[in-house]
Amino acid sequence: MGYDYQKLVQKAFLNVVKDILRDIQENGLPDPHYFYITVSTHHPEIQLPSFLKEQYPDEMTIVLQHQFKNLIVTEEAFKVDLSFNGQYTPLYIPFTSFISFVDPSSQFALQFLPALYHKKENPLPHQEAQVIDLNALREKK
Repeated sequence: MGYDYQKLVQKAFLNVVKDILRDIQENGLPDPHYFYITVSTHHPEIQLPSFLKEQYPDEMTIVLQHQFKNLIVTEEAFKVDLSFNGQYTPLYIPFTSFISFVDPSSQFALQFLPALYHKKENPLPHQEAQVIDLNALREKK
């Protein structure tokens, strides 16, 4: 059994993001920083209003800059109220839904592979093939 280096690196990247978001939760967002966070809207645990899921069926980029409040960071996800058309909307974003995290003010970016975290469905159990005699199915003349 070897190491899953991709998963280890992804975990380290996510820890960087968690540390940054926890700092913002405690101290606010320092100037000039702001973040583009792109997430997979297919993630089974993501919680978005239906209008956002309809508008962004595959992925969505949110901006944490001026119009957000109530940021709460947990080990698995973050919650935030983000302004859409002047209305604050609650979002629940699991870290395993991340596709990218970018801080343009620092020219810093991280890419994620969300597929690494999605559980693979159990394959169908192996079944023996059935042999069907086609002659038995043909009409007898």
